[in-house]
Amino acid sequence: MGITALVLGTSSALAAPAVDRFEVAAAPQPMARLRIKGTDVTVRIALGFDKALLLNLPAATRAHLKAFPLIGKQTFKSNLMPGGSALIRGNLYDVGVAGLPATNVPTIWFDKELADDSDGVISLLAVPAEHVVVTQAAALRGGLVYGIGRAGKGDALMKANIGGETVHVILDVRSPETLFNGRAAQLMEKAGMFRRTGKVGLWRPFPGSALPFERVAPTPGAAILGLPLIAPAARVTEARARELDAKAHAGTSSADQDDDAITVTAQRKKQQPPWILIGRDVLDYCSRIELDRPGVRWVLTCAFPTAAKPPISGK
Repeated sequence: MGITALVLGTSSALAAPAVDRFEVAAAPQPMARLRIKGTDVTVRIALGFDKALLLNLPAATRAHLKAFPLIGKQTFKSNLMPGGSALIRGNLYDVGVAGLPATNVPTIWFDKELADDSDGVISLLAVPAEHVVVTQAAALRGGLVYGIGRAGKGDALMKANIGGETVHVILDVRSPETLFNGRAAQLMEKAGMFRRTGKVGLWRPFPGSALPFERVAPTPGAAILGLPLIAPAARVTEARARELDAKAHAGTSSADQDDDAITVTAQRKKQQPPWILIGRDVLDYCSRIELDRPGVRWVLTCAFPTAAKPPISGK
């Protein structure tokens, strides 16, 4: 998804977490107060990217943050952002999350609005605890426990194998839908995991960004890493969306922002790696979502309408 590239080439050693367990309730989103350079800010907690703090420019200005010399100011290009790019600045700062001991966190701030519900977004992996749990009171309690290995100790993403290819999978409690990019959708469609419906909608990864997708109907029993497909969608280009639905003009993407929707690329286009974002259509059935650091995995407790078989814990 490109978020981990925002660390601007800086990194910090994985320090031992300060506490064993930390829990935060999603209502509907998990939020936290944190302190950076003596300034309090409110951020949304996200599950889909590695250890980092991403701030709106006003919050960074209020905290008097300064970019790391020379490499701390760059143009970040992403087909998910309005206009396809943003000017970003970054540095390493001690960040205290929800009263926990401060830890060194790569911090990046944007010249475009990153979050419209808070001062920014922080990775769940930036919370210094061995076990970090997001609870969702609106979900039914109990159900099955799904232990799914992460790609590595510092990684938020998981890996699935579809059609002999590795697909990156992340969790996102903000997106209403589970999303596939064009390449992942191509692999899944070939594997018979869904059929297309011809109905379009819009995915809003950032404020001001509305990228078209086509809703798909999953094949009964279809699952990703043991999690059932419930109401998924596949990224499509603006041109294809206009063919499918007259409402597609509400999208904001240009041809340059279609890259993650393209499955057959032009000669000069670099094909996007396959990715899947597991959204609220699935995660709203999970009463607990846990980052298990020692186990290098995510642990989800979910009561799905038709329970899927939990996978063997591991990668």
